[in-house]
Amino acid sequence: MRKIGLVLVVGTACAAAGCGRDAPADRLARAAASSTARLALPAAFRPPADGTLTGAQIDLYVKVRRAAKGRTDAEASRAVGVDPDEFTWVRSRIVEGMLEADRRRVRAASEAVYGKTIASLRETRRAVRDPATARAVDEQIAGLERERIALRRPEAVPPALAANARLVAARRGEIDGPP
Repeated sequence: MRKIGLVLVVGTACAAAGCGRDAPADRLARAAASSTARLALPAAFRPPADGTLTGAQIDLYVKVRRAAKGRTDAEASRAVGVDPDEFTWVRSRIVEGMLEADRRRVRAASEAVYGKTIASLRETRRAVRDPATARAVDEQIAGLERERIALRRPEAVPPALAANARLVAARRGEIDGPP
């Protein structure tokens, strides 16, 4: 009984170690050759030099997202015949465009809130008769005006990002729609 157990243990260890198979050096050489061959393959997708999205690329993105249905983006892109690298690049530009569009919307909304708050403080100021309180309200108005002016200053945004944000904003409903 002990001999059978010993034979099973040795047999299992031998199978796990690869007894009777190629030497580890041979397997390593084949793996290196295989990975070198993969590196030598030309890249199918090359992002545009200007970094700007096209309408066709957004169509591609929507098509892949609709085909996902429980699959990874890479699997879905392959299933519809789209280069996964291109899909990844397009998705990244779309996300950047969405963030820029959202940033612009938040800045505009913030400016509107500043405007309403300043108007409310000016109304309050008209009713104030105490010089110390009037001075405090005037200081609050001045501080909010400075912040509002700073908010109005345009930020330098790369042209491709600005173009992508406009394109994405125009098709936001389609992009955000159900997959």
